[in-house]
Amino acid sequence: MSSIITIGIIISIILGASSFIASNNYIVGIACLVISLLYFLLIARPLINRHAIKIDRFRECYHFINNFIVSLSVKGTISSAYEAALISMPSDFSSRIENIESFDSHDKLEHLNKYFKFHVFALFIDLMNLYEDQGGNILDMSHYLLEETRQTEEYISSCQSISRKKIVEFAILWFLTTAIMVFMRFALSQFFKTISKQIFYPIGIGMIVLFCLLSIHLAVTKMTNLKIKGWNNNEKI
Repeated sequence: MSSIITIGIIISIILGASSFIASNNYIVGIACLVISLLYFLLIARPLINRHAIKIDRFRECYHFINNFIVSLSVKGTISSAYEAALISMPSDFSSRIENIESFDSHDKLEHLNKYFKFHVFALFIDLMNLYEDQGGNILDMSHYLLEETRQTEEYISSCQSISRKKIVEFAILWFLTTAIMVFMRFALSQFFKTISKQIFYPIGIGMIVLFCLLSIHLAVTKMTNLKIKGWNNNEKI
């Protein structure tokens, strides 16, 4: 969370400083700085934070399901498998799912279904109900479920890898754009003295910065829009 704020502040300072240098106008520089800060604090940060929570939540779900099924195949009872799977979860996991120690095993899993808002966990609940009713070899019964969770995990990892590459490309593109914008200010000083007196010039610099923020927003929106079955992006976490 703090890293998001830090990166947002750095980018805002760069945009504000470059727009001031390019336009030689304090109002344009301050306006670009303030607008950039507001965007990163009020729009980009919630999107990225929600995206990070979604990924962490699924990976918790992924590990819980895998550990539960493996433990169930060894221990043979759902209650024992639940306790074994719980031990492998992060230390603060129990506090985040509230106090459910007094629940029976079935109710604990139903409660977790509200925390793990994914299609694969709903399938997992159905599988456990079937196992309780009919028994059988849990490893054979869970083959489809484990395959789907694995594919979703690979999808998330693939999206993250592509996002990192796109971020690098995006950063290089806009770094060169701002560098050229600032370079023109000093390389063509005589031309700058003439054009800077025109009202459209500082407005144009401001529009370039706004376009940069728009492109950042489109990139952030696309990178944080993971399609994971069962997760409602509009629902409060």
